[in-house]
Amino acid sequence: MIWKIAFRNLVKNGRRSVTTALAIGVGGLAALLLGGFVTSIWYGVQTSMIQDQGNLQIYRNGYLEFGAANPEDYTIPDWSAAIALIKADEALARDITVITPRIDLAGIAGNAATGNSKTFIGQGVVAADLDRMRQWDGWGIGQPGTPTGLPADPAADKVVVGLGMARMLGVCEALAVPDCKDAPDAGAGREADPAAAEYTDLVAGDAELAGLTEQGTGLPQLNLMAATTEGVPNIIRVEIAAARAQAVRALDNAFVMLPFDQARALVFDGSPEATAIMIQLTSPDRAEAVKTRIQGLLTDAGMDLSAYHFTEVDPTFTRIFGMFAFIFAVVSAVLALVIVFTIFNTVSMTVVERVKEIGTIRAMGFRRGFVGRLFLAESALTGLFGAALALAMGIGLSRMINAAGVQWTPPSNATPLTVQLMVLENPVFALSVALFLIVIAVAAAIWPTFRASRLNIVESLQRG
Repeated sequence: MIWKIAFRNLVKNGRRSVTTALAIGVGGLAALLLGGFVTSIWYGVQTSMIQDQGNLQIYRNGYLEFGAANPEDYTIPDWSAAIALIKADEALARDITVITPRIDLAGIAGNAATGNSKTFIGQGVVAADLDRMRQWDGWGIGQPGTPTGLPADPAADKVVVGLGMARMLGVCEALAVPDCKDAPDAGAGREADPAAAEYTDLVAGDAELAGLTEQGTGLPQLNLMAATTEGVPNIIRVEIAAARAQAVRALDNAFVMLPFDQARALVFDGSPEATAIMIQLTSPDRAEAVKTRIQGLLTDAGMDLSAYHFTEVDPTFTRIFGMFAFIFAVVSAVLALVIVFTIFNTVSMTVVERVKEIGTIRAMGFRRGFVGRLFLAESALTGLFGAALALAMGIGLSRMINAAGVQWTPPSNATPLTVQLMVLENPVFALSVALFLIVIAVAAAIWPTFRASRLNIVESLQRG
């Protein structure tokens, strides 16, 4: 009966009830949309990182602590044996989508045609494997990655450079790269340095490559020089197949992606070594279990290797999500305060206007507890209507924004992502927001309700 009376009271005071429910609904709408965006950050940024790095990575023990200063002492000496060991495990067969080696390297890149050179940061990858990794969509959010642009042949002599690297080397025009412009004097009036001839013997098959340059392939040439693990300088000549923007400006200005065999020839002189092994899983939920299993296999085999989750290697995701989670918490707290004071004010006004009604109810023999429960029931119904309104507006508005195709570029991405406000995709969060709205609606009414239930019967009737 009390709920029926509470509903009738809300209808009787329709304007105030609608205003309060609307205030709750708008606050809930803001929380839902922001939470939907944070949810898309959670899935979208992780997806892009897993597409490039895998869910898990294997390094030689000590590499993450000391490898940056002395990488040649922390390479994986026989990566193929480690991969074969993991692939042979039947328990892991259904979990692993791609397992592939990677070489991290650095050196000097030079374009003889323009006379430009600069230091580079490179990755040697198996292009076919990385292209497969970039199609991963473990959460089904429809976010495929862009192809690497490298040829499938791991021994091919073509590379991909960062957009800033292409600009600095003066190859934007040659590659017809949009939004990329060569320096006005790139290569103008430059003459070949005779001293450069001293290094031509370092290039394997230099005469053959020179002939290829004379015939013209339509692609700019690039000389890459790096020190081998023995400390000897080594040079390879490659062609620039494409330029791709990278997430971080400093990396974009120095990035070179090579085929795996070319990187191995440049740094390891062809020996079976690698910097890391990337592992991509079918389901991200299995990452911890697979990591534990792989670590057990490596330890039992006596390999000086360790498996890490990608967030342990690269803390970018943790920092990005932590920032957005903090923003969401602050905004939610502000919205909660607004809703609490709105309901507090509404119920307080209701008590003032309904003093005679309260006195009449008490004079009819109803106890204070009934009056308190009546006002709390009205607040709960108001919160319920506000929560329903928030869900309806949130679902409708999120679908409109998703359909608009608005894009943004997160700090970890080289390419923009389409904004997806995941409201229905995270039902636990949506229902939690609705429940939270109802709870704070009831909580905000406790003190005014307590005051209403304590009113003296005679004084209440006289005030009316």
